[in-house]
Amino acid sequence: MDFSVSTGQRCLDLQDVALKYRFLTNDRHYLALLIAFQLLMIAVIQPYGNFPLNDDWAYAHSAIWFNTEHRIRLSNWIAMNLLPQTVAGGLVTAAVGFSFDALRHLTQIVALLASITAFYFFRSTSLAAAQAFVATLVLIAMPSWPILANSFMTDLYCLVFALSAATLFVILLEKFSKKILAWAILLSVIGTLQRQVVIVIPFAFMVTWFWTQRARTPRDIAFVLAPFVIVLAAEILYQIYLKNGPGIPDAQLNAHSRVWPLLMSELRGEIGRRSFVGLNVLSIAGYLGLFLIGWMAWWGMPGSSRRVRITGVLFAIIAAGVALACNWLPPYRPNNTLDAAGIGPFTLYDVMTRATHELDRSPGIVWRVAGIAATFGFVALCMLVLKTLAHLFREKRKADSCRVFLTILVCSYLVPFVITDYFDRYLLFVLPFLIALWARTWPIPDRNTVYLPRIISLVWICLVIGISAAATHDYFAWNRARWDAIRYAESIGVTVDKLDGGFEYNGFYGFETRGREAIAGKSWWWVKDDKYIVAFSLVPGYDVAATFTVRAWLPRTPTHVKLLRQQH
Repeated sequence: MDFSVSTGQRCLDLQDVALKYRFLTNDRHYLALLIAFQLLMIAVIQPYGNFPLNDDWAYAHSAIWFNTEHRIRLSNWIAMNLLPQTVAGGLVTAAVGFSFDALRHLTQIVALLASITAFYFFRSTSLAAAQAFVATLVLIAMPSWPILANSFMTDLYCLVFALSAATLFVILLEKFSKKILAWAILLSVIGTLQRQVVIVIPFAFMVTWFWTQRARTPRDIAFVLAPFVIVLAAEILYQIYLKNGPGIPDAQLNAHSRVWPLLMSELRGEIGRRSFVGLNVLSIAGYLGLFLIGWMAWWGMPGSSRRVRITGVLFAIIAAGVALACNWLPPYRPNNTLDAAGIGPFTLYDVMTRATHELDRSPGIVWRVAGIAATFGFVALCMLVLKTLAHLFREKRKADSCRVFLTILVCSYLVPFVITDYFDRYLLFVLPFLIALWARTWPIPDRNTVYLPRIISLVWICLVIGISAAATHDYFAWNRARWDAIRYAESIGVTVDKLDGGFEYNGFYGFETRGREAIAGKSWWWVKDDKYIVAFSLVPGYDVAATFTVRAWLPRTPTHVKLLRQQH
């Protein structure tokens, strides 16, 4: 078979999609709604304040150095490539001066682009405009989205390039075009130079073509190998630049070097490894079930028998009962973006390094409902896996090339994190591909059907977005109070050498300028002396120097941030 023709159910060509769905008429209304939705979220969240959040202080260092040193240099805290984001952040800094607010506004624009890119990715996989709109809402409803869209974190920058490249590769699986191939390669290269994980997209395309194609002329093989080979070469050249220039960050060296040894440890069955990997599989599936349940319920499983549906519901009820009885409820990972006390992480002295905080992390009604939803989603994911495997083994080379592509992509992305470790926000990357895979697995014959489960699903999606936005509002609120405490400490003469202001403060001001080894008895984030600390709660051995009110909305958000002074 010639490279220009695919097998199985067809993914639409870009030109066909444009003609069939009239991008400039029908789609623009949904795109306007998506933009309005996110602007409303920004208004609710109120994401202002010149301070870093989570890891973005390290990424900000690279933007600053880009202007002062006129080269790409990465903080040793950084594990990803970060090249496009560094250039973009550096240009913004050069134009308006450095501030975290300016970098945050840049990311807000990138978030809008990410949602638009996601919409068109869903369109390329044969979803109608309304379906693509709902699918994009599900993506925005992931609780990590609001904070990633309002900080200088890397995830959404990566997603723009990843989804753009994936869209073009889906089109290429239907019909070959040198121009589309060139753009797909370029976007894959840029995406990989942002985060290395984007390399799974050209890899999935390569594997899919060899899976579904029979005729393999030298020309065809050259075209199908080109994306992966060129992206890999770009990654190698970038590593050579870093090694012979500013240096490869320690975190990047660690990330690159541990996957293979840990994989070998798993294959050898070393003690503790299988239980660790097993827990990772369960928690990842639980999170994905929670993040995807709105889409799964909205789309349903059209074409499946009543017996299959009843069996799935029964298993889900049993799984939910077990989860509630064992208290296995989300969030499954401590000190991640999603925290039992709200959107986090809560990166202060008394939360991450001590057990003296007063945060409410009990299950509560919200997390019990989330646990039930997650287990239903978990069972639905299991059914998706079984259905996909059955399709691949039954159809073999005649399998739907789009489903093969999505399956390979998801698996190749998740396996390294299953073997090593992960943060909950890393799962945002695979959500659009799982959403598309679900729709390809159970195609809907009537795209205009409206019924009660869909209405309930939309209410769930909007409710999750609302709660996530409110929690992100509170995240900014307590961070503003934290930085009010820091600035008050600075006004009375306290320096960074005497203050534990939390991970972001000591990271931004201390990681690059003083020793990186943790001092015994101090917080691990490079604190030299903690005569003063910023905390939510009273800490033994300290008195309250000042208290700052948090203007919070949700009941679990801390109401005050305290500046504490060590007792003499």
